[in-house]
Amino acid sequence: MESRVGPGHSSRTPSARSRRVRGAILSLGLGGVFALGAYAALGRLDVGPDEPVVRASNASLAERAAQLDTMEANLEATLAKAPPKLPPIPKYPPVKKPRVQAPKVVTLVSYVQDVTYEKGKKKYKDDKKKKHDEAKKKREEQRKHEAEKRREERKREEQRREEQKKREEQKKHEGKKP
Repeated sequence: MESRVGPGHSSRTPSARSRRVRGAILSLGLGGVFALGAYAALGRLDVGPDEPVVRASNASLAERAAQLDTMEANLEATLAKAPPKLPPIPKYPPVKKPRVQAPKVVTLVSYVQDVTYEKGKKKYKDDKKKKHDEAKKKREEQRKHEAEKRREERKREEQRREEQKKREEQKKHEGKKP
């Protein structure tokens, strides 16, 4: 089977004709965008024929000048006047400032438990800690007591088993004796 693609070309590169068509489409699109941009800029900038000039008469100019002159005279008269006098500042006797000492800030941080030891006994400064330690001791005693009960029950169970084995052996021996 022969390849339709000539030498030096691959199947992925466009042909010369398709490149020309694409170039033409791209240039026409850019030209249209440029034309629209120019139209929008000229319409926005109001570039075009000048607007008619409004002419003022000498009478209206003279009237406006007279108004400005009276306003200027009023301003100058106002500035020439002295401002009103302020009332005198009252004089008070000097105030004695009381001496105030800065408050003493004391921060105490204790990371040590409030317990003191005397000859093997604990002395507590806080009742909550004392109650906590007492409750802890009670729990430990209960655990010990429960462990003791379990040991006793095991011993009793072993004794029962041993007694039952003895009975079974006696029944076997009694059955053989006749």
